[in-house]
Amino acid sequence: AAILLFMTGKVEDRFFVLSMWWRIAYGTLRIIFGFALLKAVGSPVLEVITNLMSFELVEDPTDKLYGLVSQLLGQDPLYVSYFLAIYFIFWGLVDVILSINLLRGKIWAFPASLLLIGGFIIYEFIRFTYTHSLILLFIILVDIAIFWFIEREYKRLHRGTTA
Repeated sequence: AAILLFMTGKVEDRFFVLSMWWRIAYGTLRIIFGFALLKAVGSPVLEVITNLMSFELVEDPTDKLYGLVSQLLGQDPLYVSYFLAIYFIFWGLVDVILSINLLRGKIWAFPASLLLIGGFIIYEFIRFTYTHSLILLFIILVDIAIFWFIEREYKRLHRGTTA
């Protein structure tokens, strides 16, 4: 159904399908990252980041992003916890499961997704008032667009079932 919608649908339909595949890919990466973090429980987050970026640091030992992260985490070290690993695994699974069911047109997945994404957007706005991060602002805009695509598709499907 999702492939048919992508092939025959309007531009908005294509964006809905693409945004769901984005959520599936992103959720899968979070699951993988969460399982990787399980192996690093008790390690400083900076050490994990350093290990992940080691190939990059060999090429550019003065990497500005790494320098900023190491400066922030070096002052008050954070440690990888089971909570952090489980958090990534859980939300990755939620994203993947909901997105697959949205692509399948399962009606129950639409309100569940809208509720979770809406709540997360509110949380992101609150965080933005503290951080003023342009990256976070971009993420908020992407989440609002995905929310809109899901809501639009839900209304379209709901009209189709009540007609």
